[in-house]
Amino acid sequence: MSTTLRYHGTATIALTLGDVTLLTDPAFDPSGTEYDFGPWYTPSSWFYSKKTYETPQPPEQIDAFLVSHDHHADNLDYAGRRLLAARKAPVVCPAPAARRLARPITGAGNGADDAVGQPGGRLGLGERAVGLAVGGNTTVAGVTVTATPARHGPPGTPRIDEVVGFLVEAPGQPTIWISGDTVLYPRLREAIGGLRDAGKRIDVAVIHCGAVNFPKLPVLGKRLFTCDAAQAVETCRLLDPGMVVPIHRSGWAHFRQPEAELRAAFGESELGKKTRFLELGETLAL
Repeated sequence: MSTTLRYHGTATIALTLGDVTLLTDPAFDPSGTEYDFGPWYTPSSWFYSKKTYETPQPPEQIDAFLVSHDHHADNLDYAGRRLLAARKAPVVCPAPAARRLARPITGAGNGADDAVGQPGGRLGLGERAVGLAVGGNTTVAGVTVTATPARHGPPGTPRIDEVVGFLVEAPGQPTIWISGDTVLYPRLREAIGGLRDAGKRIDVAVIHCGAVNFPKLPVLGKRLFTCDAAQAVETCRLLDPGMVVPIHRSGWAHFRQPEAELRAAFGESELGKKTRFLELGETLAL
């Protein structure tokens, strides 16, 4: 049976393995929506962002959601939260996110966004929220999903370890690694080495890029929160996958590296011939 990957923008992909469809990091709010990604006690200007593209509609069939983290709206926005609430599919995510998403919403107002709460808050999913620690796994309709390490920024910033990547495996299907929002750091290097040592072949590496940073953030304003081009290329060199698909690369104000630089970095490397940059709504057969 065939495997396809459809790109919906940012970190949102529809991954279909045979007759099973997984949707990652659903972000479907309209272009022009503005956000504050920071905790309540920080000024909104520190972690400000704005979405600048329209997202293709989600697939009709969704057998499970893979959410790398729930507390940033470019990975789970208001429309994405409504989608999780409406579809009765499991939501595989980091354990702290699962605890939040499982709890009932309390004190909701009358607005559409109030009805599903805020990013990083309760959603009332109950047992549909499946929390994984790094190395833990679950199975959805014969597809095994294993959480891999991710660190979403420099030490000293909130919730940077409440993020995971995903290793997706199914009999007779390509093995796919999705990085989640991360920088390249020692634990991730060790995990990649462990995959190699175990003889695990990654057929497709889906790498989150964008060189995210927040210049108004005191002290840490120039530090990376996701891979820049150099880290993305180095990560994929370590993995040595059969194919590379860079995502989470444009469309938001907090993505700081022009996509042209990312394309050039992969194109000039030995990975160039096996790297695919997908346009919005484009479907790739794997």
